[in-house]
Amino acid sequence: MGTEVKINGRHNRVLEGAGWVAGISVMLAEMQFGMDYVLSHVVGHVSAIVGWLPMVGALARHFLG
Repeated sequence: MGTEVKINGRHNRVLEGAGWVAGISVMLAEMQFGMDYVLSHVVGHVSAIVGWLPMVGALARHFLG
């Protein structure tokens, strides 16, 4: 009976460890997808802002002389 308890305890620890590894792996994958999403939007906004620079420069030169 004592051996069975040790085997069950070891089996439970292995399953618990596997659960932690799976959870951390899923979390890291979600973080990577989230960062890719954010980066794509940042690149889109930066390209739009860069498109405004000639107009902003012309206005600044006109008003600031």
